[in-house]
Amino acid sequence: MLGHMIQRLHRLFERRPPQHGLDPTQAMERYERGMALFDDGKWSDAEREFTSAIMSSIPIAGMYHHRGSAFAEQGKQLEAVADYDAAVRLLPDYPDIYLDRGNSYHALGRDENALKDYSEAIRLRSNYAEAYANRAAVYAALGDDEASRRDTYEATARGIDPAALEALLEETIKARRK
Repeated sequence: MLGHMIQRLHRLFERRPPQHGLDPTQAMERYERGMALFDDGKWSDAEREFTSAIMSSIPIAGMYHHRGSAFAEQGKQLEAVADYDAAVRLLPDYPDIYLDRGNSYHALGRDENALKDYSEAIRLRSNYAEAYANRAAVYAALGDDEASRRDTYEATARGIDPAALEALLEETIKARRK
């Protein structure tokens, strides 16, 4: 898999040389280091590695998506949304980007945008339990009990733990009351 991505990067570099002297292999190494740091919960360090990979001027959705997730984990939701927007432009049919952008929109209190993104994630992957669960939470926060119940049913039917979903719904409602 990594070899295939490096070959793709080489082809991109033939058309568009790197701005900062990274070759395709170095860019992918930075990206992979970023992924490892992210998995270790070192989001600031991961952000730095993803930024280095992105600065190589290779437009790869995963780099923006994962840097957006690193931003989100640090509470930098506006930066996360900007990176998710870039990732969507590059890879508009990948539902995980919409889910994550929806989460950032929800954290920002932009629930209408969050609903649109969760709905798009579901449109792209009809069995996306997490998107149903998150959309149920937003509907609950907005007071749309019927839509929340509908999505709660869909999420549990697709494998979401009912107790975990109930906790999410309660947490979302409580946060909105503050």
